[in-house]
Amino acid sequence: MLRSTIFNAENITPFCEEVEHHGFLYRMSNIREHTWHMIKSTEVVTLILVHSKGGSRQIDQRQHNMMGYQIHLIFPGQSCSFYFFKETSAYHIRISWQNFEKLCHTLSINIKLLKDYPILHISPYEFEILRYEFNMIRTELYRCQPLLSLIATRIAAILQEIKRFITPQIDNLAAYTYPPMLSKFLELIEQHYKQQHRVSYYASALNVTSNYLSKLTRQHMQVKPLKLIHDRLIKEAQHLLRSSSSPIKSTIIELGFADFSTFSHFFKKRTNMSPSAYQMQSLKA
Repeated sequence: MLRSTIFNAENITPFCEEVEHHGFLYRMSNIREHTWHMIKSTEVVTLILVHSKGGSRQIDQRQHNMMGYQIHLIFPGQSCSFYFFKETSAYHIRISWQNFEKLCHTLSINIKLLKDYPILHISPYEFEILRYEFNMIRTELYRCQPLLSLIATRIAAILQEIKRFITPQIDNLAAYTYPPMLSKFLELIEQHYKQQHRVSYYASALNVTSNYLSKLTRQHMQVKPLKLIHDRLIKEAQHLLRSSSSPIKSTIIELGFADFSTFSHFFKKRTNMSPSAYQMQSLKA
């Protein structure tokens, strides 16, 4: 299993709990006079819900104070350290960067917004809302066969709440709002992704070039337009394969693939599982 953190206890760690499954991780720590160092990770995003009586977080050499109720986000490639000077409770959720991207795109959350506001001060009430979702993820991960789709739904709820908390704190929200053409592109994907898999179709519908569309998605979403189309296809393919024991052939027809070989290669490349293996695992859950 991947590890994105190491611990150096100076005095006491009264309680620490951790459970992990298929890249999702939950960790809860009650910390007293404890120093905790984060190391760089290229593959995961970590969300940390904190109630602290004193500490600091250093992000790429820049230091931020920790006090009261906060939510912290840690992104791939960041050099990040936490120093807890006084009593602190911390709840962690770790998710792969790939799944995090998919959720943000599905929810129309601008990832740059989250990167620009990696630390949010929240109220005790908001803290309890998020802690409930964190604990529900913990409960699911402890099951013999946790439902990863349910965990993803819980993380989506957390991200939606974070977006709600961020909005009042931003002076220039327009800078993080998708331009109308990009919003229209996302709408077109939702309407036509089952039949239209090529970027050229959407560029033509928007009366722009494929290069311009690529520039737009890269600037605002840090991805190529084709990835957005493929992410939507994969999400629907997983839903169809989970929802019934019907032949995979019906999923292939539903999503507009020419044949089993093409669909199988597409699915396995993005999930590291064949469609049949994924369906079998889902039906056993």
